[in-house]
Amino acid sequence: MEKKYICGLTGMSGAGKSSVCEQFKAAGFFVIDCDRVSRQAVQKGGDCLFEIEKYFGSEIITESGELDRKKLGNIVFSDKRKLERLNDIIYPYITYNVLEQIRTADNAMLLLDAPTLFESGIDFICDGIVSVVCDKETSIQRIMKRDKLTYIQAENRLSSQHPPEYYTEKSDYSIENNGSMEQLFQKTQTVINNLCEKIQ
Repeated sequence: MEKKYICGLTGMSGAGKSSVCEQFKAAGFFVIDCDRVSRQAVQKGGDCLFEIEKYFGSEIITESGELDRKKLGNIVFSDKRKLERLNDIIYPYITYNVLEQIRTADNAMLLLDAPTLFESGIDFICDGIVSVVCDKETSIQRIMKRDKLTYIQAENRLSSQHPPEYYTEKSDYSIENNGSMEQLFQKTQTVINNLCEKIQ
């Protein structure tokens, strides 16, 4: 991993991390989407899915043998202990895949788009960490709109996550996104500029 700058991007659900990620990509960062990696990890017939089924039961498996994400989500987002158990199962598979992508990447500037960057422990490989946060009500409204959830469902999902302070205290840079897209763009560009100066 020599000669590669690895930046971790994390933050609250509904804070606008996807928009920030796209801006980093446009600036020349190679993005490793850890959500995509996690989806690959639980593919049909894999060891990870077998472990998940063994713990949570066959009801979270569809008739075709795939993971029923909605059913599993309903279980873990209303029970922190079960969410922690799911994370314990899946994180080793995600970490292995991410490390392989970093090793084989040609780009010198890498961005780990990782909602659970700290929980997975993969933050240890990052040279810098950027978090995106917003206030609770703004996050709930964005989650409702994005995922077509009720207020209670969105609030439950958010309650299973950490507060903004958790991310800001652990990050080198924190982007607060309670305003317009233009303000978010400007704040993100400032962070990108600072990182690029360090890399050079």
